[in-house]
Amino acid sequence: MNMGTYIIMLLLVILSMLREREIRPVKLGVIPLLLLWGVSSSIQPGFLSSPLHLMICGVLLIIGLAFGFSIGKMLTIRIHPENGKITSRGSIGSVILIVTILALRVCARVLLPGDNEIFTAITHSLLFIPLGTITGRNVMLYKHYIKLKNTKMSIE
Repeated sequence: MNMGTYIIMLLLVILSMLREREIRPVKLGVIPLLLLWGVSSSIQPGFLSSPLHLMICGVLLIIGLAFGFSIGKMLTIRIHPENGKITSRGSIGSVILIVTILALRVCARVLLPGDNEIFTAITHSLLFIPLGTITGRNVMLYKHYIKLKNTKMSIE
């Protein structure tokens, strides 16, 4: 991925996370799939054939999921008083995390030696953290959505 793609992804993430919006369960699955497509397009062919690379990707994905679950617990989710729709507002913490990871990846590519296999593997795998973060956050958001929807149905 080039720098322009990172900037576009960053702007889309910031705009979508900082405003209150209605929760749509289908959309909760689409965004991680789009990010997975972006991550997979940035990985060089044959990268995931090494057990070391798979292990690093798995560890970073688990770290991202842990961040996502904790961020998902901090989201503001409510039933909108005017229209009765279930809405959420993202946290600035997740935006900062994603910006930091993208900046680390760019800096690692520039500053670290390209011939070291560990550094190259970590550099290519850093995008698994935001992927895990957004996926974990959306899982938690879906759990809150179902809980509020059931509460809303029992009240009516």
